[in-house]
Amino acid sequence: MKALLFRVPTVDDRSFRVQVDHDKHFYQRLHFHPEFQLTLIKEGAGTLVVGDRIDRFQPYDLVLLGANVPHVMLNDADYFLPDSPRQVMAYSFFFKESILGDIFITSPELMHIAELLREATHGVRIRFSAPNSLTDSLEKINELRPFEQLMLLLNTLDTLTLTPDCERLSGTSYKNPNKPVDHQRLENVFNFILTNYANTITLDDIAGVANLTPHAFCRFLRVHTRKTFSQLLNEVRIEHACRLLKDSTQSVSQIAFSCGYANLSNFNRQFKQVTGMPPRDYLKKAN
Repeated sequence: MKALLFRVPTVDDRSFRVQVDHDKHFYQRLHFHPEFQLTLIKEGAGTLVVGDRIDRFQPYDLVLLGANVPHVMLNDADYFLPDSPRQVMAYSFFFKESILGDIFITSPELMHIAELLREATHGVRIRFSAPNSLTDSLEKINELRPFEQLMLLLNTLDTLTLTPDCERLSGTSYKNPNKPVDHQRLENVFNFILTNYANTITLDDIAGVANLTPHAFCRFLRVHTRKTFSQLLNEVRIEHACRLLKDSTQSVSQIAFSCGYANLSNFNRQFKQVTGMPPRDYLKKAN
């Protein structure tokens, strides 16, 4: 699979683009683009990959991605079943940092937004638990005049800076695109792990997927994700375990084995290391 430099289509001379996605699933390829992306997810759930972060996405996540940040929203398997009633919907702005030119530098009133855009090189997110006035406004972006759309974009960016729950996603900052071959290797690695996390994956296996020696692969992964292979694999497994804890009736032991752990004690230890709490506490909090 080849990671893509995604071209955001433009239909006129605007300095930004609005887009509404309403389909069976989101775009399933790891990609990046020179535009910033601000997206509200209205419907849809699955695995979010932003830079070196692997996490869950869900309705009413508001995500801001900087230019050239590699990302993908991989829907859960049931979205691809024949006759599945599940669907996705998202509302997005695509824009260049130069949208307001030097005004960010010269206007103290906008410095906090300029700082947010710098932080977006890691990707940032707010998780709303329910609809609110901001999400309601974003759902109406296609009904607004271009000037009103621009004001909504700025208002949303301002809200992101004022919300204490706004979180950084990737530990790695992305400002310039990596070599195409590196993107391809990263996508191959992520895709292989996401497909085979429930099985035993050796370092030789994953190094072969990247077409590197084990030593070279470990160095490559450190440079691009700041993680070891075992850390990356555990994060994928625990992300899926979190979903099963919330959405299934399986026991903790059954979930541990279905996510690739040979014993419960190791699962509990790895779960706490990734989430900061034991599985049973996570389940109580989720409920």
